[in-house]
Amino acid sequence: MSGRVKVAGLVSLVLSLLLVSTAYQVQADPAVQLQVTGYAREMPPGAVMGAAYLTLINGSPRARRLQKVELPDNVQASAAMHTTEEVDGVSRMRPLTEIAVAERGRLEMRPGATHLMLHGVKLKAGELLALRLVFADGETLDLQIPVRSAVSAQHQHHHG
Repeated sequence: MSGRVKVAGLVSLVLSLLLVSTAYQVQADPAVQLQVTGYAREMPPGAVMGAAYLTLINGSPRARRLQKVELPDNVQASAAMHTTEEVDGVSRMRPLTEIAVAERGRLEMRPGATHLMLHGVKLKAGELLALRLVFADGETLDLQIPVRSAVSAQHQHHHG
C-alpha cells in the first residue's frame, strides 16, 4: 500500500513541477509579442522559384519592420519580399526593402499581394521550410512552415 502512495505522491509532484515550469515559461516570456504562421507552395517540376506566405500578428505596443528573410538550412538559396501591383490592368511584382507590421497589428501575405519569392530551393509537399525573419531592431525569429501541395494551397486561399 505504501508503494502506491509513493507512486501517487511522485506523480503528483511531477505534475506540480510541470505546471510550475509551464507557468514560469509564460512569465519569462510575458506575452507572445509576435505570432507568425504560414506556408510555402509546392513547386512544379522545372520551376526555379517558389513562393511562401506568412501571417504576422504583432502583439507589441511598437511597430515592427521586417527587413529580411533568410533560409538558414540552405545558404545558396535566398528569399525576397515582394508585393504585386496592378498598373494599367497589368499585374507586376515589385521588390520590397521592408514590410511594416503596425503596433498590435496584423499582416497577412497572400497570392496576388505581399509574398516571399524563394530562389534556389526545391519545395515538395509534406516538407518543412526553415525561415529566419530579421527585423530592423536586430531581432530575429526562426520558424518552420509547411510546404503544401498547389491544390491545398489554392483551397486555403479561396476558403480561408
